[in-house]
Amino acid sequence: MRRLAILLAGAALLAGCAAPAVPEAASAVQAVSSEAGTGHAGSRTEQLAVLDGLVDFGADTAGCSLKTARTAAVLVEYLSASEFEDGTADTWRAGLSGDAQERLALNWPGILAEAQAICADPAACADELASAGVETDFPGMELDGVPDKLTALDAVLGAQGKPVK
Repeated sequence: MRRLAILLAGAALLAGCAAPAVPEAASAVQAVSSEAGTGHAGSRTEQLAVLDGLVDFGADTAGCSLKTARTAAVLVEYLSASEFEDGTADTWRAGLSGDAQERLALNWPGILAEAQAICADPAACADELASAGVETDFPGMELDGVPDKLTALDAVLGAQGKPVK
């Protein structure tokens, strides 16, 4: 989970987020590292930090492919050890500003595809992930349950295809 904290902090820095978000995300992940290892839902703060990473950059900005890879890696690592509580993603999505909803609509398909690729063949993604600064050993992780969790998340974040009004 220390790697997840580093990835969250790195993703926030890479995306140019405000400085206060980095310590909050990192401390949220560290605070629940023992709980997340059980396969249960992480804390609400941790869940929101992971979700916020989905809209921390624009899909059409410089370095977006590396940001997408890093964000997908954070998501896969989180989902390999935890899951989102029912309604968390719905509530989070509904609370997004119009600009953030547009970024989600642009970013989510690429993040989802990258996360699915990591799950399907982590070794094939190793070079791209290394270029993005990801050091997680995905080939050594248990990722069997992650694709189903991604599908459930996609039903909330991607299938609707339109920003919430």
